[in-house]
Amino acid sequence: MSDLERSLPFLMHLIVSQVETEVNKHARAYGLKIEGVRVLFRLLAKDNLSVNELARLTGIETSTLSRLLDRMSDKGLLRRTRDVNDKRSVLVGLTPKGRKLAQQHRPVYYKDYDKLLLAGFNAEEGATFRKQLLRMLDNLRDIRVDFAKTLDDADAARAQKVLRRAAG
Repeated sequence: MSDLERSLPFLMHLIVSQVETEVNKHARAYGLKIEGVRVLFRLLAKDNLSVNELARLTGIETSTLSRLLDRMSDKGLLRRTRDVNDKRSVLVGLTPKGRKLAQQHRPVYYKDYDKLLLAGFNAEEGATFRKQLLRMLDNLRDIRVDFAKTLDDADAARAQKVLRRAAG
């Protein structure tokens, strides 16, 4: 196995890619893909989110999310309304049909993939692994400071520009 194949980002990408492929196979029956599934589950956890908040929570760019929300609205899965406290903001919520679909498939998405991914881990190892993944996410949130220190000035400036663009 090459160094690239052992790198954490590469391994994580492979895992996520395989999970997404399987979720897409299942979601296709409902005219959805992984992004739509993420929207359903985020709204199931907390209904009436602003489009910007939903974009942040799902990791979907706002322009892409807007088109996705149009398609999901057309399928009768969600509704959009103006925020009464901020007329510039649009809130997104599940319709009864969208809520039923999300509730019906949530156990499959969460429990089955957890079981599959953590097969061979005991409960303590699984809990430790989750903590380590969360620590990795925290490390990435601090990347602006640490990442720039490891690069020369030109690379650091380019990296900061990319990170600012990604942050939106």
